[in-house]
Amino acid sequence: MDRPEGFSSTTSGRAKKPAARAQSALKQATQARVKAERDERRRLTAATRLRRRRWGISLASVGVLALTVVVLTLSPVLSLKKVVVEGAERLESSDIAGALDPLYGEPLARVSPDVVGNALAGITLIQAFDTRIEPPGTLVVTIQERKPIGVVVAGGAYSVVDAAAVDLWEEPTRPANLPLILVAADQDSPSFTAVSLVLLALPEQLLGQVEGITATTRDDVRFTIRGAAHEVVWGSSDRASEKARVLAAALRATTDEAAQIIDVTTPESVVIRAKG
Repeated sequence: MDRPEGFSSTTSGRAKKPAARAQSALKQATQARVKAERDERRRLTAATRLRRRRWGISLASVGVLALTVVVLTLSPVLSLKKVVVEGAERLESSDIAGALDPLYGEPLARVSPDVVGNALAGITLIQAFDTRIEPPGTLVVTIQERKPIGVVVAGGAYSVVDAAAVDLWEEPTRPANLPLILVAADQDSPSFTAVSLVLLALPEQLLGQVEGITATTRDDVRFTIRGAAHEVVWGSSDRASEKARVLAAALRATTDEAAQIIDVTTPESVVIRAKG
């Protein structure tokens, strides 16, 4: 069919539009891919820099730590130059410091509690101790001494013992301020254990009045009063403060001339009878 002159079909125009859209989409996709690749390179570069920075910090920290260890363990800068002793009463501080003489000049990091304990092992009066380092060169040793509870006869002398039956020192004559323990000083002995528990539980004022003390069982501890002939049946170490209170009242009510047996086993019903 003949078309008039100047007539143009719209079909070709419609065909061009999809092609243009495809080219635009391809261009956008290409730009997006380029941008993604650029962002990925930046991310990888930043991660690499961060990783290198972390490695650098880690290596520096290891170096500082190694240097610190060397300074603490090898350098004389932080070595033992002075010993301060705290808590010593019966012991002479100079004796404790003298036992630690071999440690002078040692780096403080090497002066461990075990090392100090080995140096002090020969001092019987030390029950426990604690150490504290005060840079640049001071070791503070806090001592807990063993507490003497009484004396036992040891050959021709008197041996002062603590509650663990440790011989603390010997005296040629009987000490006036400590009770005479009339059972063998043996930490595995039930009798000595019973005596020890009572002596540890007694108030200081009453402890000074105990002349001699013995026990047959854990619940049958007896002692005599210094300067009198009275015998006290104390029983076990339980209710020590109540027993001490009623015993003080009973002692005030008795006379020094007449020997009495004062039974405070049950504090609420004290029994006093003549000693046969």
